[in-house]
Amino acid sequence: MKTIKKENDTGVYREQKALFSSGLKCLTLHSAVFHVKDPIEVHQAVYYGKISLECARALCAPLMTIHSNVSKKTPKKVREQCLQNIFGEIKPFAKKLGIKLALENLSHNSSGFGKNVEEIEEILDIIDTDEEVGITFDFCHALETKVVDELIDKYYRRICNVHMANKAHKPFIKETPELTKILSKLHNCGYEGPITLELDSKTSIEEIKKTKVLFEQLLRRL
Repeated sequence: MKTIKKENDTGVYREQKALFSSGLKCLTLHSAVFHVKDPIEVHQAVYYGKISLECARALCAPLMTIHSNVSKKTPKKVREQCLQNIFGEIKPFAKKLGIKLALENLSHNSSGFGKNVEEIEEILDIIDTDEEVGITFDFCHALETKVVDELIDKYYRRICNVHMANKAHKPFIKETPELTKILSKLHNCGYEGPITLELDSKTSIEEIKKTKVLFEQLLRRL
């Protein structure tokens, strides 16, 4: 997974070069995020969303993780207006480019709206009456907000990406009961999509390899 930095919309050219030289594929991309606090800021969220989609196309990523792009402090009526305006532009643009959008459940400390089933359902009722938007299930966020089972039970048919991370985005060193439970639950629900290991950019290659091996071992046991 690659993450788009809103401060640098030309970074995709560097990423293209790195991907093509490595022979790897970019399975998912995380959109740049701007949590709108007032309708006057909607154009910024739309801009970052479209720039991110352009990057996803350039990297041949079929799926892009998104946030609601509205602040959790925004009043409900304003929130609805902002969601309609933002995704009224971003969704058709994504469809034109052939990229699937997947809404991520947010952490308790995030400035955005969309941390639990109730909030996610409100967002989807506004932006996704045709049920085209998928769900990116974030393991760490769900643990923080204590909605792991609730989220999976509600949206298991729509989960198309899984983020695996701990609070500091450090490597996974060993198996934990929570980790085993989540992987088993996803497996039992029939999930077959990508599992994205979200690690800090300073993580060494050796640490990445060890984390990958751990997950391969856990998945083989399911």
